[in-house]
Amino acid sequence: MKAHTYLHVKYETARHYLSCLSSLSKKEKIRLLKIIIPSVTVVTYIIYLLGSMFLSGQASKAQTSMPMEMIQQGIANEIIRFHVIGNSNSEEDQTVKLKVKEAVIEQMKPYLSDVTSKEEAKKQILSHLTEIEQTATEILAANGFDYGATAAVEYSTFPIKQYGDIVLPAGEYEALCIKLGTASGKNWWCIMFPQLCFVDTTYHVVPDESKEQLQYLLTDEEYDAILEKDTKVTVRFKVVDWIKNLFE
Repeated sequence: MKAHTYLHVKYETARHYLSCLSSLSKKEKIRLLKIIIPSVTVVTYIIYLLGSMFLSGQASKAQTSMPMEMIQQGIANEIIRFHVIGNSNSEEDQTVKLKVKEAVIEQMKPYLSDVTSKEEAKKQILSHLTEIEQTATEILAANGFDYGATAAVEYSTFPIKQYGDIVLPAGEYEALCIKLGTASGKNWWCIMFPQLCFVDTTYHVVPDESKEQLQYLLTDEEYDAILEKDTKVTVRFKVVDWIKNLFE
Protein backbone atom coordinates (compact mmCIF):
# COMPACT_ATOMS: atom_id res chain seq x y z
CA MET A 1 0.00 0.00 0.00
CA LYS A 2 1.39 3.41 -0.93
CA ALA A 3 2.40 5.71 1.95
CA HIS A 4 -0.17 8.45 1.27
CA THR A 5 -2.97 5.83 0.93
CA TYR A 6 -1.96 4.23 4.21
CA LEU A 7 -1.99 7.60 5.97
CA HIS A 8 -5.39 8.44 4.55
CA VAL A 9 -6.88 5.14 5.73
CA LYS A 10 -5.43 5.57 9.22
CA TYR A 11 -6.65 9.15 9.46
CA GLU A 12 -10.17 8.31 8.28
CA THR A 13 -10.34 5.35 10.70
CA ALA A 14 -9.41 7.59 13.60
CA ARG A 15 -11.85 10.25 12.47
CA HIS A 16 -14.68 7.71 12.25
CA TYR A 17 -14.06 6.42 15.77
CA LEU A 18 -13.87 9.94 17.15
CA SER A 19 -17.22 10.89 15.63
CA CYS A 20 -18.82 8.09 17.65
CA LEU A 21 -17.29 9.10 20.98
CA SER A 22 -19.82 11.76 21.94
CA SER A 23 -22.47 9.13 22.78
CA LEU A 24 -20.18 6.93 24.89
CA SER A 25 -19.46 7.00 28.60
CA LYS A 26 -16.11 8.20 29.86
CA LYS A 27 -14.97 4.62 30.50
CA GLU A 28 -15.93 3.55 26.98
CA LYS A 29 -14.22 6.62 25.53
CA ILE A 30 -10.94 5.71 27.23
CA ARG A 31 -11.17 2.14 25.94
CA LEU A 32 -11.80 3.33 22.39
CA LEU A 33 -8.98 5.82 22.57
CA LYS A 34 -6.57 2.95 23.19
CA ILE A 35 -7.47 1.78 19.69
CA ILE A 36 -7.23 5.25 18.12
CA ILE A 37 -3.99 6.50 19.69
CA PRO A 38 -1.68 4.11 17.71
CA SER A 39 -3.12 5.44 14.43
CA VAL A 40 -2.61 9.02 15.55
CA THR A 41 0.92 8.22 16.70
CA VAL A 42 1.85 6.72 13.32
CA VAL A 43 0.59 9.78 11.42
CA THR A 44 2.28 12.20 13.82
CA TYR A 45 5.60 10.36 13.63
CA ILE A 46 5.63 10.32 9.83
CA ILE A 47 4.83 14.04 9.73
CA TYR A 48 7.63 14.63 12.24
CA LEU A 49 10.10 12.75 10.01
CA LEU A 50 9.03 14.69 6.94
CA GLY A 51 9.35 17.97 8.84
CA SER A 52 12.84 17.04 10.05
CA MET A 53 13.91 16.27 6.48
CA PHE A 54 12.55 19.62 5.30
CA LEU A 55 14.31 21.61 8.05
CA SER A 56 17.54 19.75 7.38
CA GLY A 57 17.32 20.69 3.71
CA GLN A 58 16.65 24.32 4.61
CA ALA A 59 19.65 24.38 6.94
CA SER A 60 21.86 22.92 4.23
CA LYS A 61 20.61 25.53 1.78
CA ALA A 62 21.32 28.33 4.26
CA GLN A 63 24.88 27.12 4.77
CA THR A 64 25.63 27.32 1.05
CA SER A 65 23.85 30.66 0.46
CA MET A 66 25.69 33.83 -0.53
CA PRO A 67 27.31 35.78 2.36
CA MET A 68 25.39 38.91 3.40
CA GLU A 69 28.37 41.13 2.52
CA MET A 70 28.22 39.94 -1.09
CA ILE A 71 24.43 40.39 -1.13
CA GLN A 72 24.82 43.97 0.14
CA GLN A 73 27.39 44.74 -2.53
CA GLY A 74 25.12 43.33 -5.21
CA ILE A 75 22.22 45.48 -3.99
CA ALA A 76 24.47 48.56 -3.79
CA ASN A 77 25.40 48.08 -7.46
CA GLU A 78 21.76 48.53 -8.48
CA ILE A 79 20.29 51.27 -6.27
CA ILE A 80 20.91 54.89 -5.26
CA ARG A 81 20.16 55.99 -1.70
CA PHE A 82 19.08 59.44 -0.52
CA HIS A 83 20.84 61.04 2.44
CA VAL A 84 19.94 64.38 4.05
CA ILE A 85 21.99 65.61 7.00
CA GLY A 86 20.61 68.34 9.25
CA ASN A 87 22.61 71.34 10.43
CA SER A 88 22.16 70.28 14.05
CA ASN A 89 19.84 68.26 16.26
CA SER A 90 17.77 71.25 17.32
CA GLU A 91 14.05 70.91 16.71
CA GLU A 92 14.11 73.77 14.20
CA ASP A 93 17.00 72.33 12.17
CA GLN A 94 15.46 68.86 12.13
CA THR A 95 12.09 70.23 11.05
CA VAL A 96 13.52 72.19 8.13
CA LYS A 97 15.62 69.14 7.16
CA LEU A 98 12.39 67.22 6.55
CA LYS A 99 10.99 70.10 4.50
CA VAL A 100 14.09 70.05 2.32
CA LYS A 101 13.87 66.30 1.70
CA GLU A 102 10.16 66.57 0.78
CA ALA A 103 10.90 69.37 -1.71
CA VAL A 104 13.78 67.47 -3.33
CA ILE A 105 11.75 64.26 -3.57
CA GLU A 106 8.97 66.10 -5.38
CA GLN A 107 11.50 67.88 -7.59
CA MET A 108 13.16 64.63 -8.73
CA LYS A 109 10.04 62.52 -9.03
CA PRO A 110 9.26 63.36 -12.70
CA TYR A 111 12.91 62.87 -13.74
CA LEU A 112 13.12 59.38 -12.23
CA SER A 113 9.62 58.04 -12.91
CA ASP A 114 10.59 56.25 -16.15
CA VAL A 115 14.18 55.37 -15.26
CA THR A 116 15.03 51.65 -15.35
CA SER A 117 18.73 51.49 -14.36
CA LYS A 118 21.07 52.90 -11.74
CA GLU A 119 23.29 54.44 -14.41
CA GLU A 120 20.40 56.35 -15.93
CA ALA A 121 19.17 57.45 -12.49
CA LYS A 122 22.64 58.72 -11.56
CA LYS A 123 22.85 60.63 -14.81
CA GLN A 124 19.52 62.33 -14.11
CA ILE A 125 20.52 63.26 -10.57
CA LEU A 126 23.91 64.63 -11.60
CA SER A 127 22.34 66.76 -14.33
CA HIS A 128 20.06 68.39 -11.73
CA LEU A 129 22.51 68.83 -8.83
CA THR A 130 22.59 72.63 -9.16
CA GLU A 131 18.81 72.78 -9.14
CA ILE A 132 18.70 70.49 -6.12
CA GLU A 133 21.06 72.78 -4.19
CA GLN A 134 18.97 75.79 -5.17
CA THR A 135 15.77 74.11 -3.99
CA ALA A 136 17.34 73.21 -0.65
CA THR A 137 18.72 76.72 -0.15
CA GLU A 138 15.36 78.29 -1.02
CA ILE A 139 13.56 76.10 1.54
CA LEU A 140 16.11 77.07 4.18
CA ALA A 141 15.78 80.80 3.40
CA ALA A 142 11.98 80.62 3.35
CA ASN A 143 12.09 79.21 6.88
CA GLY A 144 14.47 81.85 8.21
CA PHE A 145 17.78 79.98 8.00
CA ASP A 146 20.83 81.73 6.54
CA TYR A 147 23.08 78.69 6.24
CA GLY A 148 23.32 77.05 2.83
CA ALA A 149 23.14 73.55 1.38
CA THR A 150 25.38 71.38 -0.78
CA ALA A 151 24.41 68.39 -2.90
CA ALA A 152 26.59 65.62 -4.30
CA VAL A 153 26.46 62.01 -5.42
CA GLU A 154 28.89 60.14 -3.22
CA TYR A 155 29.41 56.92 -1.29
CA SER A 156 28.12 56.84 2.28
CA THR A 157 27.93 54.14 4.94
CA PHE A 158 24.33 53.33 5.80
CA PRO A 159 23.02 51.39 8.81
CA ILE A 160 20.53 48.57 8.40
CA LYS A 161 17.25 50.19 7.44
CA GLN A 162 13.67 48.98 7.11
CA TYR A 163 11.05 50.33 4.70
CA GLY A 164 7.79 48.46 5.28
CA ASP A 165 8.68 44.80 4.69
CA ILE A 166 11.89 45.66 2.83
CA VAL A 167 15.06 45.54 4.94
CA LEU A 168 18.31 46.81 3.41
CA PRO A 169 21.54 45.51 4.94
CA ALA A 170 24.08 47.92 6.39
CA GLY A 171 27.00 48.87 4.18
CA GLU A 172 28.33 51.37 1.69
CA TYR A 173 25.93 52.73 -0.91
CA GLU A 174 26.13 55.43 -3.55
CA ALA A 175 23.74 58.22 -2.59
CA LEU A 176 22.46 61.67 -3.36
CA CYS A 177 23.75 63.43 -0.25
CA ILE A 178 22.46 66.85 0.83
CA LYS A 179 24.31 68.56 3.66
CA LEU A 180 22.59 71.44 5.42
CA GLY A 181 24.81 74.03 7.12
CA THR A 182 27.47 72.31 9.25
CA ALA A 183 25.83 68.91 8.64
CA SER A 184 26.34 67.91 12.28
CA GLY A 185 22.75 66.83 12.96
CA LYS A 186 20.78 63.61 12.54
CA ASN A 187 20.44 61.92 9.16
CA TRP A 188 17.41 61.13 7.05
CA TRP A 189 17.78 58.03 4.86
CA CYS A 190 15.82 56.71 1.93
CA ILE A 191 16.12 55.07 -1.51
CA MET A 192 16.09 57.52 -4.41
CA PHE A 193 16.24 54.79 -7.06
CA PRO A 194 14.12 52.81 -7.36
CA GLN A 195 11.61 55.24 -5.97
CA LEU A 196 10.99 54.05 -2.43
CA CYS A 197 11.27 57.68 -1.26
CA PHE A 198 8.01 58.40 -3.04
CA VAL A 199 5.88 55.97 -1.04
CA ASP A 200 3.95 56.58 2.17
CA THR A 201 6.29 58.52 4.47
CA THR A 202 5.40 56.27 7.40
CA TYR A 203 7.00 53.35 5.48
CA HIS A 204 4.48 50.86 6.84
CA VAL A 205 3.80 49.41 3.39
CA VAL A 206 5.92 49.36 0.24
CA PRO A 207 3.69 49.32 -2.87
CA ASP A 208 3.87 46.32 -5.17
CA GLU A 209 5.14 48.54 -7.99
CA SER A 210 8.20 49.53 -5.94
CA LYS A 211 8.85 45.89 -5.03
CA GLU A 212 8.58 44.91 -8.68
CA GLN A 213 11.26 47.49 -9.55
CA LEU A 214 13.57 46.07 -6.90
CA GLN A 215 12.87 42.51 -8.02
CA TYR A 216 13.69 43.48 -11.62
CA LEU A 217 17.02 45.06 -10.60
CA LEU A 218 18.22 42.45 -8.10
CA THR A 219 19.04 38.77 -8.35
CA ASP A 220 16.58 36.30 -6.84
CA GLU A 221 18.85 35.72 -3.84
CA GLU A 222 19.41 39.44 -3.25
CA TYR A 223 15.70 40.20 -3.45
CA ASP A 224 14.80 37.30 -1.18
CA ALA A 225 17.40 38.49 1.38
CA ILE A 226 15.83 41.95 1.81
CA LEU A 227 12.26 40.72 2.27
CA GLU A 228 11.28 40.50 5.91
CA LYS A 229 9.59 37.13 6.31
CA ASP A 230 7.82 35.46 9.17
CA THR A 231 9.04 31.89 8.83
CA LYS A 232 7.48 30.52 11.98
CA VAL A 233 5.22 27.57 11.25
CA THR A 234 2.61 26.20 13.64
CA VAL A 235 1.26 22.71 12.99
CA ARG A 236 -2.02 21.64 14.58
CA PHE A 237 -3.64 18.25 14.36
CA LYS A 238 -7.44 18.12 14.20
CA VAL A 239 -7.42 14.68 15.77
CA VAL A 240 -5.72 16.06 18.89
CA ASP A 241 -8.25 18.89 19.06
CA TRP A 242 -11.11 16.39 18.83
CA ILE A 243 -9.63 14.30 21.66
CA LYS A 244 -9.27 17.36 23.89
CA ASN A 245 -12.87 18.39 23.20
CA LEU A 246 -14.17 15.00 24.30
CA PHE A 247 -13.33 15.65 27.93
CA GLU A 248 -14.27 19.34 28.13
